[in-house]
Amino acid sequence: MSATVEQIQEALNRTSEACDRVFQRCSTDTIIGALAQTARSWLEPSNPWRQHAIKQAPSASGFSSAMVREAVDLTFEAITEEALGESLDRELGDRHVLDEFCPRGGMRTQAIGPRLIVHFLAGNVPAPGIVSICCGLLLKSANLVKVSSRDPVFPPLFVESLRAVDAELADCVAVLDWTRQELVLTRAALADADAVIAYGDDETISTLRRMSPSEARFLGYGHKLSFAVVAKQALTADNLPSLAAAAAFDVSVYDQQGCLSPHVFYVEERGQFGPRQFAEALAKAMAAYQLRVPRGRLSTEEAAQIAKLRGAYEFRSATDKTVALWPGLANDPPSLNGELRRAGWLVIYEDDPMFTPSCLNRAVFVKPIERLEHVPELVRRFASNLSTVGIAPLDERAMALAEELANLGVNRVCPIGQMQRPPLTWQHDGRPNLADLVRWTDLG
Repeated sequence: MSATVEQIQEALNRTSEACDRVFQRCSTDTIIGALAQTARSWLEPSNPWRQHAIKQAPSASGFSSAMVREAVDLTFEAITEEALGESLDRELGDRHVLDEFCPRGGMRTQAIGPRLIVHFLAGNVPAPGIVSICCGLLLKSANLVKVSSRDPVFPPLFVESLRAVDAELADCVAVLDWTRQELVLTRAALADADAVIAYGDDETISTLRRMSPSEARFLGYGHKLSFAVVAKQALTADNLPSLAAAAAFDVSVYDQQGCLSPHVFYVEERGQFGPRQFAEALAKAMAAYQLRVPRGRLSTEEAAQIAKLRGAYEFRSATDKTVALWPGLANDPPSLNGELRRAGWLVIYEDDPMFTPSCLNRAVFVKPIERLEHVPELVRRFASNLSTVGIAPLDERAMALAEELANLGVNRVCPIGQMQRPPLTWQHDGRPNLADLVRWTDLG
């Protein structure tokens, strides 16, 4: 049920009062310790919050229970004391500037976080929302969190699990739900915001930016695309199986719903194995991952999109030798709306090297390229939406390509197999996660 204006106002008052009370005695190191302890608890198989998430999240998110387990591990294994402290030190110079005046640039200075951060979370993957809450607490802010209808489970469970570690710190976060159409509620939430962190499609980000107070700091994370590049040096008999498994993980985890999910693999020709052989190995690896972590259920629209894509390329492959495909079925019973809903994954090989966005849900393209240097031009028209590029191997040739991709607008380059495991210190969409939200007071 949607929140009311009264509930939003009560949550704002409650978290603000808690913020005043808690952060007078709570050091940054204490906050780091509480967050890291909470995250560690989620990695224990018997943890009740983990068990609740695995039981409750599939119905709203569409993910399988196995995928929720995978999501829990990926999300919480990244939140460690070392990573949280390193994030603050990297962005602010010294984590303790949030506690007191510290030496910096020839004087003493202190960082002050926003009094109130309003978070609008997306539901495609849980990790960004959990990290957003952590960032708000690290900055000693009051936090109002609006969850997505696709993930009403992880944020409140995380806050309740934090309450078991530090109840007063958990009081600084309120988690509520309402629909995007209820603009009166959105305006009530935003009225006194000092900062807004928003995840979603570009239209949602644009709307929230317009509705936010002009003086509020706004961090919006909209639609992004990712892809991967395989150099010929990686295509050896010894390396191909592990490379294909790493690539299958990057495509399949979160059912390809996240901004870090690759849509296309560009594979350099003239290796020991060719691009078609890589595509075949990728298909086998995706089949193996499907057995271990089944794809979630598809909506009728999603199933129709995959069926349309598969049908088009099956038709072409019958007469066109430049096209091939490897389809796989999910483990769902046929009675769940027939074969359309049972399309578990799809690998499409196509000689045309132009970047082709996927319809998602584990449908990926493999395309040949003559040289790595051709990649930037092939993806240039999507430059404003590019996020992460996986590369194998990450050697000197890859470094040269990474420089070109950085100039194009890519925010992160990493090894294939690590695309879905960004470190907590990564600069999401190419900018700081914390430094953009603080203001500084200099002494001296």
